[in-house]
Amino acid sequence: MVNAELDYKRPSTPVGRGYVGLGLVSLFFALAFLPAPLAVLFEMNDQCLRATSWGTQQASWGTLYQVPPTPMPRAVYLMARTTIIAAELGALFLIFAAIVSFRSRTNAIRLHAVYFALQLVLMTALALAAHRFTTAIVAGDPQRDWLLKLLRESSVGRMGAVVAGLGLLYPLVLALLYWGYARRGKRPPVGT
Repeated sequence: MVNAELDYKRPSTPVGRGYVGLGLVSLFFALAFLPAPLAVLFEMNDQCLRATSWGTQQASWGTLYQVPPTPMPRAVYLMARTTIIAAELGALFLIFAAIVSFRSRTNAIRLHAVYFALQLVLMTALALAAHRFTTAIVAGDPQRDWLLKLLRESSVGRMGAVVAGLGLLYPLVLALLYWGYARRGKRPPVGT
């Protein structure tokens, strides 16, 4: 009798798939939100050009990657521009989290938790930077417009607040869903 070795196979469970619904919704929100901060940047650059050229120039698409002449301290403009670019990077991070959500439940929850905190900070900074830009450009109006005495109103602050509010909607929904699971005594299913 020959000793036959039996190949032992470990019992395996089916590999848990990711959250397809979460991935699709995250991808949809990220792609829908991607142009919103760029609209704030475009409006900000448009107002800078109008304030420095007696209202004859308007922003073009080139000002999205070029810094126009600014009527306020350069630090205020660069702070607002940096927060807008950071908000774009936050939307790109959500696209990455959405793609990972299709593959891994554990990483989906972790990345969306990081996105929640990141988006909260970025949208608060965006609203504050847009408000500060508006304050700086309106404060400089009397010095620049000494001849015509026209009062200008900047819409960057309002637009930044609206974009920040829209940017906080999806993290709020994520938090409510997660806390809804916790309140019912359930934990979101986490697997590999």
